[in-house]
Amino acid sequence: MPTVCVLRKSKDQAIPVFRESQKNCSKNDCTTVVVVVIIVCYDYCNSNKFQIKGSFTNVHGFIQAFCASLHVGVGYFLWKTQKLGKPERAAIFSRVLSSFICLIFRLFAYMHIAGKSAKGLELSNQYLYCVAFTDGLWFFSEAIRMYRTTKTNQDEIEAMVKRTTLWVEGKGTFYIENAFYLDAGLTLVYAIIHISFPQHVLSLILKPDNKLDSHHYLWCRLFGALNLMPVITSMNARFFSPEMQVAYIASRLLSQCTVFLLNIYGHWILTVYSANHITAFMLSGFFTSFLFSAFHRIHKVYFVTEQEEEIVYEEVVEGSEGTSDKKTD
Repeated sequence: MPTVCVLRKSKDQAIPVFRESQKNCSKNDCTTVVVVVIIVCYDYCNSNKFQIKGSFTNVHGFIQAFCASLHVGVGYFLWKTQKLGKPERAAIFSRVLSSFICLIFRLFAYMHIAGKSAKGLELSNQYLYCVAFTDGLWFFSEAIRMYRTTKTNQDEIEAMVKRTTLWVEGKGTFYIENAFYLDAGLTLVYAIIHISFPQHVLSLILKPDNKLDSHHYLWCRLFGALNLMPVITSMNARFFSPEMQVAYIASRLLSQCTVFLLNIYGHWILTVYSANHITAFMLSGFFTSFLFSAFHRIHKVYFVTEQEEEIVYEEVVEGSEGTSDKKTD
């Protein structure tokens, strides 16, 4: 159980107590089960024989895989933080908003494609059931969790005490805050571009022989909508506990590494990208490097003690002295 400081009636004392987090853990376990159910339904409902009519190409499935990268990051964050106390409402709100936007996009796509005004794949009669069991269930579960997750005055006081203690101990740094803001800003631009201009984005980076239809544009917009989750969470991550900050930046790194690997797979194995994709590929690599650097820096600030740093420093010094002695011999 984690140890936290709780202010009692005495104004001058703060005594450490052990908080029981079994209720929070059980709620998070239930949420994890719901997420697993959604993933299973999602995988079943998005099969090409069940949801659409027509030929399902590799490009359709490849674009859908980009959406999975965000779900992988969210699942990792939920798993790592299930024993860290109450979940952060900012993270829950980001999932509520993103799932609602995804639900709206899916419903509008049904109205557009079913109206015979779009070229390409047609939707089967089971499409609405898929939407209800994936985005609808996801939005419903997150909305309930948002409603049931409440914070008390004592919770806010504990967070303030813990945050103040970090700065008093010299572990506070504005680099972490700026890193989260930079992540939020870049991801917001990324999301807006994919939501607003899916046709231009896909036609620019894909080869001309790939015939694009409404399904490609739909999944491009869904990818942009899912990127709103890290936008909102990163803007509020500076208020998270150190353990949650490390878990969150690790989830962001996991999602971005998945995107980077998909770019490699699509460019050199599927060969669906044009030469213009090199710029996007390099930007994805730079962004992955930035998140890796931020993760290493945040983990070092919070969890690497001075004794460990001294041990590492002594090992480096001894190694350098040993090499210098060999050179003199």
